This record gives sequence, structure tokens and C-alpha cells, in this order.
Amino acid sequence: MKLDFTTLFAIILLNSVGFALVWAIISISYRTLHSARYWFVSLAMTCISGAFLVLGETSQWLNYIGNLLVIFGLGLLWQGVRVFLDKPPQWSILVMLVSVSALAMVFLGTSQPANNLIFAVSQIIPMVMTLITLLKAKCRQVGIWVAAGSCGLLILGQGSEAFTNALRLAGMMSTNTYYEYASWFLVCAIIGVSISNLGFLLMAVDRLNSELHALATRDELTGLPNRRALNERLPLIEKRAKRLNQSVAVLMIDLNKFKTINDNLGHSAGDTALKHFAVVTKNSLDRPDFLARIGGDEFCILIPDGNLEAANALAETLTKAIASTPFHWQEAELLLAASIGLHCWEPFSGTPLADSLQFADKHLLHNKFNAQNSDNSVSKDLCHTNDAVLTHINPLS
Repeated sequence: MKLDFTTLFAIILLNSVGFALVWAIISISYRTLHSARYWFVSLAMTCISGAFLVLGETSQWLNYIGNLLVIFGLGLLWQGVRVFLDKPPQWSILVMLVSVSALAMVFLGTSQPANNLIFAVSQIIPMVMTLITLLKAKCRQVGIWVAAGSCGLLILGQGSEAFTNALRLAGMMSTNTYYEYASWFLVCAIIGVSISNLGFLLMAVDRLNSELHALATRDELTGLPNRRALNERLPLIEKRAKRLNQSVAVLMIDLNKFKTINDNLGHSAGDTALKHFAVVTKNSLDRPDFLARIGGDEFCILIPDGNLEAANALAETLTKAIASTPFHWQEAELLLAASIGLHCWEPFSGTPLADSLQFADKHLLHNKFNAQNSDNSVSKDLCHTNDAVLTHINPLS
């Protein structure tokens, strides 16, 4: 079955115009998505090239310009993928590709098959670079795979175009035979461009969803995970602990006399104290430990594969670090103090890990009460079967 080239070119043009409008709207609506601008300009180049390619039937130079615009547009598509993946654009390589393609067309494109071969190879190069960049992405979500698949389809179509024109130059394929298949190469290009843009749209949606999830699970003040993130992490840690038969230590932390800071110095001082506490605590943790701010001046730490002894040691380290590291507010130098409640969850206990938070919180409240009724700095270590309470009090003056 033969396909009409004029119809196929019209489809390519309309397809490019449609997606260009979509990326223009996205570029305006989501200004932080810088890659959308590259993909918009890439499609705009394709649209503009259509006029030159039509006029190029009567002028070889206009045909060259049209071909170079397509090559430059595909190069911009590659640069957009790099920018999306937080990599710098490689303009020097793109300029070199366009320049070499122009020289090859002028000096080697003495016939239509030769010009077609140069044009096809010049399109394959940026598509291969795009495919490599996509496959090197650390997080390969659905959009990445869709875009990568479309690049493979485009490479297949243009590879077939290059191969058949090479056969024409070698005298191993007639022009009539070539045109029996050439239209299908354009079909590959149409489908490939459409799927690639759908892949990029999925990539953008995945990115926006990730950013939205990060906002929903991150405490804005301290930058720590929040209660929602803690609730998401608990079943994952529990599942892993049961599989490996490991205990999990839970620490609930509350700042002593934090209300005094807010009442006497203002909420800005309280915010500074919370950020200071988060930094000091985070620096005291090992990599697997999970720290979250669950509300107000309350924090929670989960220690995978942590027993009561390890939890006690961490609590001791934290209280000493907090008590010995002052924070500065205006001209004052202030020290914080914290109460910590501990609980050690065992995978064979029959209770979910989430329940350990209330057990640790019960000890925290008990310890907090003792701290508020004490006039001196104390250090207590109350150990039960799987539970412990530790406090270090340094009253705010």
C-alpha cells in the first residue's frame, strides 16, 4: 500500500503545531519546568522547516535550510531532556552537528539519495544522544520509558531511510523500489514524534507529582519529613524488619520549656530554635535513621535494626549535643533541652510498629512531667523489658 507524501507532510505539520501549542501553554503555566521551553522551540523549528521543505522543491538551498532546521529541532529536543534531568545543555555538540551537516549537504549532497542519507544520519545522532540520556536517568519512571521507546522508533525509521538511500547510491536499489517503502519511514517519524511528546508530558507529570508529594511530606520550617512522611515510612520499615527479623527503636522527642521561648522571645525565636534543634539532631544520626518533625516541638526518630541499648546511647548523645550546642537569637546565646521517650519494637511482638509511637510517647509524657517539676539538671535512665525513658534537662534561663 502506497501512502501519499503530501498527506503525511501535512500530518507532521499539524502534529507539530498541536504539540507546540501544548508546550507553549505548559511553559507559561509552569515556569520552573525549563525543559518545556526547549521542547516548544524544537517543535516550532519543525513547523518552520515545513515551509522551507515545500519551497525547497524549486530551490536546493531552501531545502538545505529546511533540513537543518529539523536537525536543530531534534538537537533542542535532546537538550530539553538534559535540562529536565538537571544536566547542562551541550550547545557545542549541537552547533558542531548542524555545522557538519550543512557542510556535508553542500559538498556531498550532490544527489537526492546522498542528501537523504546525510539528512537521515544527522537526525539519528541527536535521537541516539536523547535515548542514551534517558536511559542514564537515575529514576526511570513511565514517562522515561515511553520517551525512550519513541526515540527507538525514530532511530529505526531514520536508520531505514539511511540504509535504503545508501543502497540507492550503491546502485543496489532502484528509485521506484525506494519510494515503495519511503512513506513508511515518515509514518515512523510521525508516530515517534507523537509518542515522544506524550512521553515528555508523562515525564513532566511525574516531576510535578514528585514535587507535590515532596511538599506534602516535608516540613517547611526544618526541611525534615513530616507526620505524613512518617506514616508512609512506618509500614516500609516494619515490613523490612519482619523480613530480616530485626528490632526497631523508636524515640519520641519534645523540647523542654519551648513555650517559654515563644512567650518571652517571640515565635521567630521559636522557629530558629526548632531549625537549630533539627540540624543538631540530624548531625547526630547515622544514615539509616529516620528523623521527622511530627508537630510543634515534637520529633520522632526510627532506628532500623536498633535495640534498646543503641536507642539509649543515641538518646544520651542527642541530649548532650543539644545541651552543649547553643543557638543565637539576636544578641542572646541560648541553650535548648529535650525529653526523650524510648520504645524498642520487636517483629514477633504481634503489634504494629505504628503502636510503638504511643508507647514511646507515654514515656515521654512521664519524663516531661518529671522534668517540669525538677529544679536541677538531671539524667535518668528508667529501663523496663523493652522500654526506657531518658531525659536531660537544662532549664532555659
